[in-house]
Amino acid sequence: MKLKGLVLGTAVAIATLSAMATRASAQTATFDEPTVLETLDDVFTAESGDYSRDRSSFRQTAHMFGLGVPGRSAFPELELDRNSDAILEAYNELMVLQTRNTATIRVPDLATPYNTSLQRLPSAQSRRRVVGTELNFAPLPRR
Repeated sequence: MKLKGLVLGTAVAIATLSAMATRASAQTATFDEPTVLETLDDVFTAESGDYSRDRSSFRQTAHMFGLGVPGRSAFPELELDRNSDAILEAYNELMVLQTRNTATIRVPDLATPYNTSLQRLPSAQSRRRVVGTELNFAPLPRR
C-alpha cells in the first residue's frame, strides 16, 4: 500500500514537472550595427556613389566640369582617389584592430625530426664543391 502511494506520488510529481517545463527555444541575435563588408562598401562608394546616382544628368555635368562643393571637385578621378584613400584608411584601421586588439599568443616551436641538411649528405658532395660556393663566377670558355 505504501509502495503504491510512493509510485503514485512520483508519477504525479513527474507529470507536474513536465507540465511546468517550457520548451527551450533558441535565442536569435539581432545586430543593429553594419557588418565589416557593408561598412567597406559604404566607404568605397562614399565619394563617387553607386551606378544609378552616377548616371543622372547633374552628375554627368559635374563629371565634365568638376562641379562640387568648394575644395572637393567632382572630377571622377579625384572622387576615385578620395575613395581609395578612404579604403586605405579603413583597411589600416581593420589591420590594427585585428592585430593589436588582443594579446599575442606565443607558443613554443615544435621539435623537428630533421637535424641534418641534404647538402651535408655524401651524395650531394659528389662533385667536390665546397658548401657555400654555389654561385660560380668563373668565366665561360670561348667558342
